[in-house]
Amino acid sequence: MVISLIVLIVIIYRLYHNKLYRRHIDVRLPSSAFDDQISLILLGNTYLVFFIYHIAWISITMRTFLGDFSLLKDIIYLGDSPFCRIQVGIIFFLTSQMYHSFLLQALYRYFKIIYSSNLTTIIFCQMSLNNISIYILMIIFSWLISFVVLIPAYTTFNVFSYFPEQYHCLISFTNLKGFIYALLVCYLIPVCFILYIYCQLIIYIHRLPRHGILLRTTREIAVIKRILKICLAMSVLGSPTLFFLFHFIITGDIHPLADRVHELGVSISAIGFTFGFAILNSFSRLLPQLPADVNSNMISLQRDRPTI
Repeated sequence: MVISLIVLIVIIYRLYHNKLYRRHIDVRLPSSAFDDQISLILLGNTYLVFFIYHIAWISITMRTFLGDFSLLKDIIYLGDSPFCRIQVGIIFFLTSQMYHSFLLQALYRYFKIIYSSNLTTIIFCQMSLNNISIYILMIIFSWLISFVVLIPAYTTFNVFSYFPEQYHCLISFTNLKGFIYALLVCYLIPVCFILYIYCQLIIYIHRLPRHGILLRTTREIAVIKRILKICLAMSVLGSPTLFFLFHFIITGDIHPLADRVHELGVSISAIGFTFGFAILNSFSRLLPQLPADVNSNMISLQRDRPTI
């Protein structure tokens, strides 16, 4: 949570610096993903989800902690309640939005590489895909989709159940239809789209002639490969959940530790994504730097300045 908040503050500072710098100095910033306003906004959306997600998980973990150690149980009601189901609904919503934010970043890199490399692309299309307002609308639309898929989880599938042993609500293995729905809309569908886009990008780059690959494109591909590694590592943490799910489908019995292991895996995945993206988007790269030519001009001005 602290890392997410720090990165959010740095991103806001960087956005302000880029705007101020372009306004007062008529020099283009170096070609970097972090000099790109759209990239920063999409990254900020991801870390905003991370930040809210961690707060929601802390509130749920506190319920389990208070219940396990019998703390304040006579004062705070830890049973089934609308608030309990709202808490897990928020987790459901934010998990969906987390992967939607990854999908938006994948789409942006796809547009940036494919359309910038294609000389026959219509100019109007290029201008639209480089318009910040278009991506802000896409972010709003992705949040709306996450809210829309949450509605059937409450109404049609009744996904969320109360677990007395854990003192909070969770997605139950026993509700097979609800669990599969949650798995599909929150994870499998967006991840399949993300993998498809990144695979198409890698195939496209490998088909380009070597002299046609720009430095910017090479850097984007390096970022893509790192993101895929992070997603693959975090997906491995979901394998115990799938094991318990198939065990329940085959035997009809739920393991006593299934829900705890599932909850632990989701928590570690969220922390892993936060650390992984924080390392990928290191602070040294997020903090603004002056171009080399501006630095040299400043040095030459200082040398030519007459001494009084």
